[in-house]
Amino acid sequence: MIIKRVLLCAVVAMFVATGVAAADPIKDQVNCYTTWDDAYLYLAFKVDCPDVQANNNKPNVDLAGDDMVEFYIETDNKHSEKITPMCFSMGVSAAGGSQFRSGTENGDWLMAPVFTFKYGATVQGTLNNPDDIDTTYNIEMAVPWGLLKTKAPSLGGMMSFNVIVRRHNDPKGFISLSPRVKSEEDAHIPANWSRLVFAAHSFGVATLNRDKILSGKYVVRATLIDGLISVKKWHQETWIAIDLPMPPGFVYEAKFVVPK
Repeated sequence: MIIKRVLLCAVVAMFVATGVAAADPIKDQVNCYTTWDDAYLYLAFKVDCPDVQANNNKPNVDLAGDDMVEFYIETDNKHSEKITPMCFSMGVSAAGGSQFRSGTENGDWLMAPVFTFKYGATVQGTLNNPDDIDTTYNIEMAVPWGLLKTKAPSLGGMMSFNVIVRRHNDPKGFISLSPRVKSEEDAHIPANWSRLVFAAHSFGVATLNRDKILSGKYVVRATLIDGLISVKKWHQETWIAIDLPMPPGFVYEAKFVVPK
């Protein structure tokens, strides 16, 4: 009996080892969530990052050089070839800094001090410490429809929409939700953005690609914006993941904080 148990354990161990060896290497990703109600557009981002670096921790500041996430939206959904007064952008740094910009008639962005939005940021690891391995940072935002110069959308309505992730170690690069945005110039052309589709809360809907992002409506209560992402707060059916480029030859030994 003992011999049989030993053989069984050996066989199980062999299958486990084979499965681990055959598994794909761990990839960094951005998990994007969105929902809405009659008062706010809600967004959340869980960003894998082994070394979270950010210094700007106040609202209404330039976030250049920080690990950060920013979203772009064109509320009239005209897919314009340049920025218009119906275009808006909000960015939040991993350190908790934020900036809000609105479009102008000249096709430029104007950063204005705004305090009516809500946001939160948390780091799973140690901010600005290159001597450990971080796992992620989380960003949550709630932007009032009035700040976007529009009313809450109707079911089935759409707006041009994009998300950009910027990394502290690549100041000129970024990762875009929309595959049509490949350069900094592309990032400021709404015609290149994806589309945000406003749907009812339903377990039968799901985001299938990066061109149309479904946003399920909150029907119970507004989500708490504190930088902590949980399955109770965000619609799991309408999230989408974006793969992040990995440094050549980099392999994770663990996806948790490992002090050196």
